[in-house]
Amino acid sequence: MRLFIALSAPENARQALEMTQRVLRRQGVRGRFTLPDDLHMTLTFLGDGKEPAPVIEVMRGIEPARTELVFDRLTMFGNILVALFRSDDAAQGYVRALRKALDEAGIGFDRKAFRPHITLCRDAAFPSSLKLEACGDPLRGVGIPTQQVHLMRTAPQGKTPRYSVIFTKE
Repeated sequence: MRLFIALSAPENARQALEMTQRVLRRQGVRGRFTLPDDLHMTLTFLGDGKEPAPVIEVMRGIEPARTELVFDRLTMFGNILVALFRSDDAAQGYVRALRKALDEAGIGFDRKAFRPHITLCRDAAFPSSLKLEACGDPLRGVGIPTQQVHLMRTAPQGKTPRYSVIFTKE
């Protein structure tokens, strides 16, 4: 079981993300698209073999940021097509505090810098003529609120992992 701490997309954002995926498919993008129910923004990836209880204890001690991360643009992280969101000091501060508390509790995590994004498609391939910026139009002005943070787990199901919420901190 893999664990990670994440934000979920509210219904309006989920609909805009799904619409963006449909636009991308119509424009010839191929790859493994994230299932609608699995669209989320990872704050901290914890990895395999972690017990949820100590992570939940850490999460209980830190208040989530009271902000909203607003869509910026579509971009690629290697071969992964993502919706990138603008960060702010409150969100970055929460992630720093969370990671510091995890560190102090002896809970290991992936130390990559937090870049607020939602994965839309893995192993993405698309025509060289594709203009990514135009495909992101359904997401213009869409935000992801940070007030509700989830501890989630990955459960493998064939080629596509499925995600489920273990704990929510509001």
